[in-house]
Amino acid sequence: MSWPLVEELQKRFPEVEPFPHDDGAHVAKDSAADAHAASGRGHGDTKFTHHVPGAWVPVDRLLEIARVLRDEAPFRLDYCSFVSAVDWPDQQTFEVVYHLFSMAARHEVLIKVRVPRDDARLPSVTGLWSTANWHEREAYDLFGITFAGHPDLRRIMMTEDWRGHPLRKDYVYEEPRWLVDLAAQRQREIEGLGLGERA
Repeated sequence: MSWPLVEELQKRFPEVEPFPHDDGAHVAKDSAADAHAASGRGHGDTKFTHHVPGAWVPVDRLLEIARVLRDEAPFRLDYCSFVSAVDWPDQQTFEVVYHLFSMAARHEVLIKVRVPRDDARLPSVTGLWSTANWHEREAYDLFGITFAGHPDLRRIMMTEDWRGHPLRKDYVYEEPRWLVDLAAQRQREIEGLGLGERA
C-alpha cells in the first residue's frame, strides 16, 4: 500500500489531513461519519476507513500539491484515472475526489478537496493531467461543480438545455421541453395502431 506516500505528503504540507485507515496509525473519525452520526441518520460509532491511501487537501493549495504529486519523488503520480465528487447536503459540502496513479512505481493516492455547495468551484487540474478533462466536465454536468481554468467546461452527458445537476442529492427531475414534445409526438404516431389503447 502507499500510506507512506501520504505521510511524506503531510511532512511537506502539514495542513494535509490523512484519511483514517485501519492500520492504527490514523484513528480520527471521518467527518462524514461524524455528520451522519450527529444527524441521527447513519453510522453512529462506525468509522469510515479508507483502503486506498489518501488525504484531504485544502482547495487553495490543490494545484501546488497536485504538481508535487505528479512531478516529485517519491510520488511521480503521472496518471489521473478519475475525478468525481460526493455530495454532503447536510454539511453543505462537496468532496471532489481525485484518483492518482504512478505507471512506473505502480502506487496510488486518492486526494479529496472540500468545497461549499453554494459556491462549488476549484481550479482545474487539466494542465497537470489531461485525463482529468472529461472527468471534470462530468462533475460539472452532474454536480454543478465549476473547475476554473478548464479549457472546455460544458455539459458532457446531459443536453445543454438540461435543468439542474442529476447527482446532487436534492435534485428534482424536470423533463426538458424537447423530451415532452418527443413523447407527445410518439404517442400521436402510435394512436390507432391497436397497441393496447384503453377504450
